[in-house]
Amino acid sequence: MKCLAISNSYPPDHAGGYELGACKLLESLARHCGWQNTVVASVRNQKSPKTASLELSGFFPGKLGPDVARWRTKRDLLKNHSKIVKGLRRLASEADIIFIFNPRRLIYPQWTSVLDIGKPAFVFVSDHWPQDPLASDLFHSKAKKVAASNRLKDSKAQSIYDGIASASETLKKFKGIVFGSQFLQNEHATAFCETPNQSVVHWGIDTDEFPEVPFSENRLKMFGFCGRPEKEKGLDLALDSIRQLAFKDAEIKLLIASGLNQSSYGRAILKRIQGDSILSKQVILLGQIPHHELHARFYSRIGILLFPSIWQEPFALTILEGMSSGVLVIGSATGGTPEVVDESTGYLFNPQKESDLTTNCFQALKAGSENLARIKTGARRIGEMHTLSYMAKKVDAFIRQVI
Repeated sequence: MKCLAISNSYPPDHAGGYELGACKLLESLARHCGWQNTVVASVRNQKSPKTASLELSGFFPGKLGPDVARWRTKRDLLKNHSKIVKGLRRLASEADIIFIFNPRRLIYPQWTSVLDIGKPAFVFVSDHWPQDPLASDLFHSKAKKVAASNRLKDSKAQSIYDGIASASETLKKFKGIVFGSQFLQNEHATAFCETPNQSVVHWGIDTDEFPEVPFSENRLKMFGFCGRPEKEKGLDLALDSIRQLAFKDAEIKLLIASGLNQSSYGRAILKRIQGDSILSKQVILLGQIPHHELHARFYSRIGILLFPSIWQEPFALTILEGMSSGVLVIGSATGGTPEVVDESTGYLFNPQKESDLTTNCFQALKAGSENLARIKTGARRIGEMHTLSYMAKKVDAFIRQVI
């Protein structure tokens, strides 16, 4: 099957885990299901022969971390728009299907241009797009904002959007929808109410990259946090808990794998740690760790992974990686997290309930070796239901059934 895949970004230049997941899924579809993929994203990946020499335009933050090398800027939006649309439609005409990965930051008139050429189009919904209109120009064209930033006449910017179908009409054009979690399907029930072909396929990981580490009760005193340095990830809650745990056990530590200097929130966290007599002793800062080094430098060193997101986390790859590595997970009961973490595989807490994370941490420490059953069940669940090959085969089966 020949597939034209469209994504926000694509490794090695990517903003987050979902773009990395899209890359690994496409590679797995090629390996296990015989797909032939051509990828178009907001940056041209010159290291991959499977990536087309075509760059899309998008609205992106000014700073996205060291992994992002070449983002197409807003000033390029109008310059090559016609050429981009023409190139996209040509690539789509050569494919059997079109597979779009969460295009929340891509320019709406560009990627939607492939939806009316007669090829079946599918979308993988891994985030709050399109339910969250503020994250996408699907609902808000931002044409005036683009014109101002480029010092162009508003009419020229607006011309890109002239004749473009409304959001509701555009969403009807998808032949099928793949959701990354049951939570996401429920959240988007209204947006995709007229698309009967839907399937929930949870994210998968390469479990060979995250082998299970032998259980050690002493390792339970080493907690870990891995995530973007943003408020919604709940690092403040983790620090609050570690501080309280340390009052009773000075051996408690917290490893933080995050580039704290990359955001104002992260820098505030760093200042808090350095200015606290307890946290400065209990917290170990690892910085941002390359994904391929996470198991050796992070997961293999910790016994308990704290996942304290305060927002509706769609479905986190970090949890899958931790469980596969034999790490006990204490996660917030938000979004899609309860679909993989439950009382048989870890602990769930309510981030809106004061000290609930701390209570669960104490409970996990008190349980000691009794946690081994949860850890084993969790690792087995990942190995059986959340591998890349399992995910790829489910996606492939769904799409072939629909077309």
